Amino acid sequence: MKINTLNRRKQLKPRGWPYWQPVSKGKAIGFHRTATGGSWRARIRTPEGKQQFEVLGGELGSDYDDMLELANEWFKKNADIEDINYTITQCVADYVKHLKVAKGEDPSTRAKQLLEKHLTPKLGKVRLSKLTTRQFKSWHNGLVRVSENAEDVRKSKDSANRILSQAKAALNLAFRNGQVNSDTAWKRVEAFPAVGVARTLFLTDKQVKALLAKADGQMKNLIKAAILTGARYGELGNALVRDFDKARHTLRLNGKTGERITYLSDDATRFFKELSKNRLPDAWLLVKDDGNPWGTSHHSRDFRALVQEAKLPKDTVFYSLRHYHISKALLAGMPAQVIAENCGTSVRMIEKHYGKFMPKDRRAMLNQVALL
Repeated sequence: MKINTLNRRKQLKPRGWPYWQPVSKGKAIGFHRTATGGSWRARIRTPEGKQQFEVLGGELGSDYDDMLELANEWFKKNADIEDINYTITQCVADYVKHLKVAKGEDPSTRAKQLLEKHLTPKLGKVRLSKLTTRQFKSWHNGLVRVSENAEDVRKSKDSANRILSQAKAALNLAFRNGQVNSDTAWKRVEAFPAVGVARTLFLTDKQVKALLAKADGQMKNLIKAAILTGARYGELGNALVRDFDKARHTLRLNGKTGERITYLSDDATRFFKELSKNRLPDAWLLVKDDGNPWGTSHHSRDFRALVQEAKLPKDTVFYSLRHYHISKALLAGMPAQVIAENCGTSVRMIEKHYGKFMPKDRRAMLNQVALL
């Protein structure tokens, strides 16, 4: 069907399917005639008989040569792409499968959880060939928490960078596999600079005792649990009574890095044994004073108040308790690999965040080691 002149397009009857005019083998340009005008389309037919379509836009009076130029640009751009309709959701699924073969079950599971939580809900339906730098940058910016607390913003930017790195790895695999002809859309998006700084605050035993002395009730239990396990706030909030195994001295935790078994010291075992006494297995292990579970940021205001009352450094946050636990474990001579597995992190992260203390922190740490 000829659609190359305005007069011919006006004579077409409106219908739900475009009128197609061949351009070359397997390629065609189409016009979708409607009662009020119409718009232009492009089509590629693969050797296997599969068809891919593109909306070019335009209108009834658009110049044919202009629309053909747009169609040819699309034909050229997608000439080698295996599946033009390949979406970011499909991209993530292929990446997870690749990781499972290349690196094992745990890395693939962590990548799946991370990307399905942060990437696919926003961009999952976007075709990879249609992804723009603006879209990808907007998604990355949207991962940053809005807060008046500068440290909260820094941490969320640091987290956004880690998510960006994983997302780019998935997209780069699709590019290498020929699912898209260009990686420009995401290559232009850069990580936030200078946000992955090493944590240099090191709480002393005296400061931790001061914090505990000011705390009471269930907040005190939450702080103790963090000190004894080095677990993240969210992991502690997710724990149930049945996750504590007093016979094996372990606590099952689930959170940012997935599920893991954390081994407990005798002190930690006694603490959780008392905490779980006479309680149902499906009850929350740690709760607020009203009996409800700890939710996102429920602890923040009270913890900041305790920090102020205990006269601790202003940049002390709940995560400082995890820092304290890991630092003490390192001082005690525990291998970094054991600490990493117990605390749900990596040796690389321990080296990055705990291997470069400020001079005053190093002195404080050395003062806690009985050398004579």
